[in-house]
Amino acid sequence: MIKKTKMPVDAVVAVTYRCNARCVMCNIWQIKDYPELLPEAYWRLPKSLRDINVSGGEPFLRQDLVEIIKAMRKACPKANINISSNGFLVDTIKKVLPQIKKICPEIAISISIDGIGQMHEAVRRVPNAWPKVMDTLNFCRNLLGSHKVKMAFTLNDINYTQLQTAFEWSNKLGVEFTMAIAHSSDIYFGKAQENKNFQTPEVKKQFEYIIRHFIKSLRVKDWARAYFVDGLYKLSQGEKRPLQQFAGEDFFFLDPRGDVYPSVIDSTVMGNIFSYRDFKDLWNSKEAASARAKIRGFEDDYWMVCTARTAMKRNPLTVANWIFKKKLSWGK
Repeated sequence: MIKKTKMPVDAVVAVTYRCNARCVMCNIWQIKDYPELLPEAYWRLPKSLRDINVSGGEPFLRQDLVEIIKAMRKACPKANINISSNGFLVDTIKKVLPQIKKICPEIAISISIDGIGQMHEAVRRVPNAWPKVMDTLNFCRNLLGSHKVKMAFTLNDINYTQLQTAFEWSNKLGVEFTMAIAHSSDIYFGKAQENKNFQTPEVKKQFEYIIRHFIKSLRVKDWARAYFVDGLYKLSQGEKRPLQQFAGEDFFFLDPRGDVYPSVIDSTVMGNIFSYRDFKDLWNSKEAASARAKIRGFEDDYWMVCTARTAMKRNPLTVANWIFKKKLSWGK
């Protein structure tokens, strides 16, 4: 008899693999003619979800994105929904996002910015990338409010010298800052990442600058962000992530054709949402249990918001103790 698993609370949902960027750290844009779910398919998402990251490719390439968000909100009424975008479809975003806000007033958006000016264009390999993304970011900030807009920085071998600069720019714009380290993934990012330049005094200095800023903040949420960024720094130095994560238990990744994976890194399929009566049956299936068993012990090389968030909630005392110690040494 298969042991029932608690329903997930966090998910990354890629609604398309189509992309209008040519990022140096991602091969999604090379995927052609990948099947895409119709909006009504997202009714099958579990109502247990509390956080949904609507991703891609580029989500705003879906002409039915409004209907997709509408289906997600009805299926998961308690979930915080965030759209991750490269921000290049300026006119489309200005037209579609207000429509989404009407059906989902608390919608949030993360705009990828991987450097300032020419650096961002070098990473994304899109002409006029910087003015486009600034136009989009300013529009989103005015529409949703600064607290609902994130500037998302992905650290890679090209832009690692601009981490602190990007962080300072987010403060200048008055928007939230989030970051990740470029990963390899057979099912998502593609191509092997060789992050050989991160173990330098300059990178350490930049990470410490951000951690110190968050620790000195008056917001509890920023203290948690400091812990998260410290975990990213450890990973960049070849160390293991600070906490165990529960891929395929607390969270999952849903690809555009309906296949469910433990995470965007783990390539073992747990099942397809149309292969079972409902998501609960998929989650407690032999296929899902087998996927969890296959990845157990082999998922130590990633630390992302979608995976770290639930791990930190599972270990509040560990996180609080780290914050307390940093407050004593850096909070002055």
